[in-house]
Amino acid sequence: MRIAIPTRFAHRAGGVETYLESVLPALQARGHEVGLWHEFPCDPAAGSIAPGNVRLSPLARPADASVNALADLAAWQPDVIFSQGINAVALESRMPDVAPLAVMLHAYHGTCISGTKTHSFPHVQPCSRALGPGCLLQFHARRCGGLSPVSMLRDYREQRVRQRLLRTCARVLTISEHMRRECIAQGVDPTHVHTIPAFAPPVAGPVERQASTGDRLHLLFAGRLEQLKGPHLLLEAIGLLEPQDRARVRLTMVGDGREYGRCAGLAQNLRAQGAEVVLTGWKSQADCLELIRTADLLVVPSIWPEPFGLVGLEAATVGVPALAFALGGIPEWLLHGRTGIVVDAPPSAAALALALGTCVADPGTLRRWGAEARSTAAQRTLDGHVDTLEQALAGAAMLASTWGSAMRAR
Repeated sequence: MRIAIPTRFAHRAGGVETYLESVLPALQARGHEVGLWHEFPCDPAAGSIAPGNVRLSPLARPADASVNALADLAAWQPDVIFSQGINAVALESRMPDVAPLAVMLHAYHGTCISGTKTHSFPHVQPCSRALGPGCLLQFHARRCGGLSPVSMLRDYREQRVRQRLLRTCARVLTISEHMRRECIAQGVDPTHVHTIPAFAPPVAGPVERQASTGDRLHLLFAGRLEQLKGPHLLLEAIGLLEPQDRARVRLTMVGDGREYGRCAGLAQNLRAQGAEVVLTGWKSQADCLELIRTADLLVVPSIWPEPFGLVGLEAATVGVPALAFALGGIPEWLLHGRTGIVVDAPPSAAALALALGTCVADPGTLRRWGAEARSTAAQRTLDGHVDTLEQALAGAAMLASTWGSAMRAR
């Protein structure tokens, strides 16, 4: 197949690019011709995600977002377009005029105004409603996003366009059953939604964790320091531990974000109580992996429904178990009592502290969970992912003969 892949960046920038960096050469190795169309300029300093023999082209973004903007893409004559989601949704919506479109749904695009699927008032809880006019009534009352009515209406219109695209494109692909159910709730034909099992990322060096240094249990948080990621809950939970338990752990927090200042203040208070807490700021993927190798437990305190939570799979690959709330796609990789702890209680510092206390009391169980985590992660292979991906893309490509006229009629 000739597979065109529109995406935002052609350099390392986040999870989507990490995904493509593995999938692009895997598709090529199976004989497919792959082209990458990127929305934003390449940053050479960040490192390209495209193998040298992949066609690399900028994606035009004219104001009218007409099909003429896709002339270069159309001239390449792809069998299927495998979109990773771009900012210019009006342009993405014209791609079915070029070839059958398969959308990889990495986030809540087309399912939520703010993209968080979370109410923040009167307390934080996931939202299960389908995107529609009722969301406008909920937005400010339930604190779904910002406070500006102008941005609310703008974002609502954009997400409704994305929702229609999900309903009318040839295939919607997800890496979790949670996101598959989310698509179906938006009115997408269930036969058009395919779960492509997530794969454990390739790991350089030995596939095993290193012994942590010192006599404290090493807890690790790795992610953006944003409220919905829950870093403040983790720090508050450390403060709620019994003094003897708090003295038996050390916490490393890797990441940066809007909550950094708040987290730094909480960490300073904990250190005054004898806790060992380090905020490292942003780290490269390689440096982050080295820190994961030294951890006894990965803590994923997200209070929003993570579409999947790939950081847990990265940790499992090197034998590190995890602790997280039972939200979104997390329970699909975190097996309670086998590869870590799934906390069923509503997200709170108290529930997190209770689970952490259990882990501190039995480090041997963490080692057993880590061994099973590594075993289950080893079953999630890139080859298995690409096997299913090929089938889904081939199914979309088979629609080519009738695609253009059928989509214009809809």
